[in-house]
Amino acid sequence: MENKITYEIVQHQTVIHFFGEVDINHVGYYRSKIQTIFLLDDGDVIFDFKNTTFIDSAGIGLVLGRFQSLEMQQRKLSLCALSKTAYKVFELSGLFELMDYLQEVKL
Repeated sequence: MENKITYEIVQHQTVIHFFGEVDINHVGYYRSKIQTIFLLDDGDVIFDFKNTTFIDSAGIGLVLGRFQSLEMQQRKLSLCALSKTAYKVFELSGLFELMDYLQEVKL
């Protein structure tokens, strides 16, 4: 599977869809793409991981960094459709105390 992101802006909410692996080899690419996408709208953001095959600690760091960036702008970040393993890692890290988790994207 190709590692990429796509996005859509619906009802003043940006949904960013991740494909492939969100790991140390790809976070630089994702970070630069996400920063550009954040400039397109000033609403809340959903990270959709439905098509993600792997997330490592660098990927979790990417999510936390984007959460902090959005929080400074008084915007909200929600996560969606994590695999069972990734969900457990996010849960153990305490990130769900900071951001919402959605079973699926609902716009």
